[in-house]
Amino acid sequence: MGSPSITLRCDCGTEGRAQFGERWTCPSCERSYDTGQIPAADYDAIRALDRRYRVISWVIVGVMALIVLAVARTLQVIPILAGLAVTLGGWFLYVKPIIHRRHRAAVGKLTRRWELRPE
Repeated sequence: MGSPSITLRCDCGTEGRAQFGERWTCPSCERSYDTGQIPAADYDAIRALDRRYRVISWVIVGVMALIVLAVARTLQVIPILAGLAVTLGGWFLYVKPIIHRRHRAAVGKLTRRWELRPE
């Protein structure tokens, strides 16, 4: 699982993304920003939260896949297709938006506006 990237906004208004510890150079004004100035504890907390929500999502998908496989063992085409449609519809319409909303809110509580100084 990759680490979440950091969105940077230059003083000139240009935005870019970089990983923690990388340098980002603004393409328009050539200012350079070092994301290593961000406290490591803050970034690690965000990374752990991101990892936890990804694992939770994969576990839920796995459980839903097991349910579909259990229905598939009946070898009846209509229940298999109906079960698959209900499972996918439930995932994309209800479960995934709830997980993403909670994740966004949890990251929002941890995220701060760091003032990085250009070098």
